[in-house]
Amino acid sequence: MLASHRWLRELSGLDWSADEMARRFTSVGLEVEGITQRGAALDSIVIVEVRARDAHPTKSGLTLVTVFDGTEARVIVCGAPNVPDPGRRVVLAKLGARLPNGLEIAPRKVAGVESPGMLCGETELDIGSDDSGLFLVPDEITAPLGTPIAEALALVDAVMEIGLTPNRPDCLGHRGLARELCAVAGVAYEPKPTAAPITSFVASKSDVAGIEVILEDSSRSPRYAASRVRGVKVAPAPFALRYRLHCLGIRAISNIVDVTNLVMLEWGHPIHAFDVKGLGDAARIVVRSARAGETMKTLDGVERRFEADDLLICDSTKPVAIGGVMGGEHSGIGRDTVDVLIECAYFDPRSVRRTSRRQGMHTDASHRFERGVDPNAVRDVLQYATSLVVSHGLGEPLPEAVDAYPVALAPKRVSLRFERMRSLLGCDVPRDEATKYLRAVGVRIVESTDASLDCELPTFRPDLGREVDLIEEVARLYGYERLPTTLPRVRPSVDGTPRRVVFARELKSAAIASGLNEAMCFGFVSPEDHTKHRVSTDAVVIANPLTVERSVMRTSLLPGLASAASRARRHGARVARLFEIGSSFHPREGEPLPEERSALALLVIGEREAWFGAPRGVDFYDAKGHVESIVRTVSGHSISVELDDALERSAPYLHPKRRGSIRLGTHVIGHLGEIHPDVVDAIDLGGRGVYAEIGLDALLSAVSQVGIKLASGLPRFPAVTRDVALLVDETHSVESLTRAMRLAADDLLESVELFDEYRGEHVPAGKRSLAFRIVYRDPDATLTDARVDAAHASVVATTVTNFDATPR
Repeated sequence: MLASHRWLRELSGLDWSADEMARRFTSVGLEVEGITQRGAALDSIVIVEVRARDAHPTKSGLTLVTVFDGTEARVIVCGAPNVPDPGRRVVLAKLGARLPNGLEIAPRKVAGVESPGMLCGETELDIGSDDSGLFLVPDEITAPLGTPIAEALALVDAVMEIGLTPNRPDCLGHRGLARELCAVAGVAYEPKPTAAPITSFVASKSDVAGIEVILEDSSRSPRYAASRVRGVKVAPAPFALRYRLHCLGIRAISNIVDVTNLVMLEWGHPIHAFDVKGLGDAARIVVRSARAGETMKTLDGVERRFEADDLLICDSTKPVAIGGVMGGEHSGIGRDTVDVLIECAYFDPRSVRRTSRRQGMHTDASHRFERGVDPNAVRDVLQYATSLVVSHGLGEPLPEAVDAYPVALAPKRVSLRFERMRSLLGCDVPRDEATKYLRAVGVRIVESTDASLDCELPTFRPDLGREVDLIEEVARLYGYERLPTTLPRVRPSVDGTPRRVVFARELKSAAIASGLNEAMCFGFVSPEDHTKHRVSTDAVVIANPLTVERSVMRTSLLPGLASAASRARRHGARVARLFEIGSSFHPREGEPLPEERSALALLVIGEREAWFGAPRGVDFYDAKGHVESIVRTVSGHSISVELDDALERSAPYLHPKRRGSIRLGTHVIGHLGEIHPDVVDAIDLGGRGVYAEIGLDALLSAVSQVGIKLASGLPRFPAVTRDVALLVDETHSVESLTRAMRLAADDLLESVELFDEYRGEHVPAGKRSLAFRIVYRDPDATLTDARVDAAHASVVATTVTNFDATPR
């Protein structure tokens, strides 16, 4: 939200500087993120009068303009197409002046003629958006020649950028911000009285104004009011109005349209003006749901197609506006408009939000209606807008208007208990002081007792609805810095923190310690994400999604991690090592809530750091190392990874030849593997990625059953090492071989490790040579050669018998 310091001073009556105003706003939760100075450092840019204009002697398209600044005449070379006749006043940037765009005016020759200055247009001065030529000083500006334009045109202002939270729609207008300032200052907010050109309102049809309003969908448009002004003259708005809009980021269009924008910025309540001749034979307004296939071209020139859930403003036959979003091109204000119908309405925020998202339109109007405007300010806003249209459009207002409001939206009533406020704030706020704060924000005190206040909440504050909301308002204005620091009263738990919560924290610490970076991904994804990542498409559909890209709940953690890794790679990261502890969501037939499956997922992609030589891409074993480190940290035990054909169905996003199930003891706790090449191509991952997923409940259960591995004493007796090389079929995994070896050697085999794998000369096709280093140890005695030979022979015999291995 952009806010004008000058405008806020006018509305609030407070003579605070922009910095002080920003400090006060921030202190009550309306954070000012920046201040932009307007009209500063323009002392050398002055008003001058055109005394003569002549063609350039050698260059067509250039004009020699003689201007007078009250003391001195100068001849300026100008290329603008709209140099006025002598007698009109323009703006001159004198030598040494610096324009807002950074250009410094220095003496220079233009096509051989010296030009001691520059005649400026709106865009060069940053006082408007008209780039068609010179800025012609309006006739109503009577400042003497030579007066700096910052003084003559009242350009000096400070524009504050306020980071409003979505729950404060009342501050999307300058009146709401002024009310906040007055509340902070402890003074009464007294808005200037509004002229009342409308003398009476009727419920549905006005024969005097020739307006009829029919609410076919009053649930989504509970209130709709309209007035009429005839005989308007569409022209540019006065400069002061156009400049105010420009400073606040809105382009000036015409006096009528600019008035509607000014009203929105002042009240925070959007309005719309229709050209009556675009509403059919009668000025009839029908507020209804769209019909299937209905279309309309909006003011931005785009042809829109509507669905039945869209709310339309129509005349007798066709749509003329999208309720709360944008008007139609056919009924828009044009240069030939003479009869204007002004709309001021209240639309259901959820309806506007759905239509805005569906149509891909986010406008100033929809931004405010989505958050909630004041339904009971409609008449006041319409009165004010009508009076401004009359004053700027020189039209004649019709004294009667329509206000269709079949069921009034009554203010809520809430009780505020002083004891409850004391318990939440940790201190006593005096009754009179708390009452003053509540009245300052628009709350009406209906009844006051020693124990509580019965409050009627203002309808312009949709964020107020509970007792705690009122307590927060008291705390804001009392001053957070005045609240004492108190420890909350906490009742300790008999059982302590649940084991599952503690385990998740341990798992997170272990993942970070292993060298992974935590990612926090959305739980919402698009259906296409599930398809591209080859995860389950049986997803929970969100009833009211913000966007199509966030329309279903994720069924796997892979899409979020892959998106984060891909983004990191596109931004130049050579490696991404990410993990997330989160939930996936799966529908349950006949159940209102989905099944949540918590898991630790990790994704590694990019280049492995190399101590020497060229970096190499990460592979299966990089991710396996992370998993081993994490599981060993939380359990003390090592994992094993085994080939598992069932992953073809449960994890089709993994490479069919480079994947496996992760086991802790005899328990399957997850799976690990390279991302399937088709998935890598579909999601533009930028290279080979390795993904692992461990079920939180499965790992916790496995750790509970195998127990935490305790430290053992140092071995008292020496070990014996034997190596063996075996020629085996490619189909046999190393894991199955080592498991068989351990069983064959009973308790003597301490460890077995693969240290070499060979394919090539002297090895038949379909075979590979595997070399293992086996360590034997008896914890209670010194081994003899005979015992080791017997155990080793048993190990080798087992491989020969069970795997058709050939010792080499």
